[in-house]
Amino acid sequence: MKWTPVVSNNIDWISFVFIAILAIIAFIKTYHSFRFREFLNLLFNNKYIIIFNKKEKTNVLFTSSLLGIQWLVLSITIWLLMRYFLIDFSFYSIPLPYIIMVGVAAFLLLKITFQRFISYVFDFDLFSRSYLFIRLSYSNYASFILVFLLFFDIYGMNNNIYLLGFSLITFLYIQILGLVSFVKLYKNEIRHYWYYFILYLCTVEIVPYIFIKHWIINSSSIS
Repeated sequence: MKWTPVVSNNIDWISFVFIAILAIIAFIKTYHSFRFREFLNLLFNNKYIIIFNKKEKTNVLFTSSLLGIQWLVLSITIWLLMRYFLIDFSFYSIPLPYIIMVGVAAFLLLKITFQRFISYVFDFDLFSRSYLFIRLSYSNYASFILVFLLFFDIYGMNNNIYLLGFSLITFLYIQILGLVSFVKLYKNEIRHYWYYFILYLCTVEIVPYIFIKHWIINSSSIS
């Protein structure tokens, strides 16, 4: 039995993804209007973090919806980078965009699961919940900004590599702001346990990417 490749225009699948992102944003704005307004001000004050940090268990749908946006926009970003650097591969004739989307989804889920597991091992459950909430909030915010930058790049600038580079720098900059925000909020706790914090930080932030690197290298050698 052979796989039948699905052929579609690149802009078609990206347009579908953007429609899905807009639908998620409309859902969030309609059913979580107050939290969404506070989320939009995340870079300007810590009100969102202070209000919703302790209520995260009761607002899983909001965070999951933003995580879905992050998954979709990162899939588009990786596909654009791979196309620019002429990187292509196939798996049973499955189109590359589908492979990327499955890979990004698996990475995000495995990373969050791994971070939860490390928190349990280090016995930093309460401390790590705040850290993961803040990092995930800023990561989702960065993805939210990336949506508009990529939309302008694809449909307004015809995939300009410089705008794509600026978009990635902006994404990483907001990620760094999230780490800085956490350090400011918990500087007293970190001051007393700075060694364990650095060890924990390296474990939850660096180790997942090392595993991904080894997986990619091993997959390439097998193929």
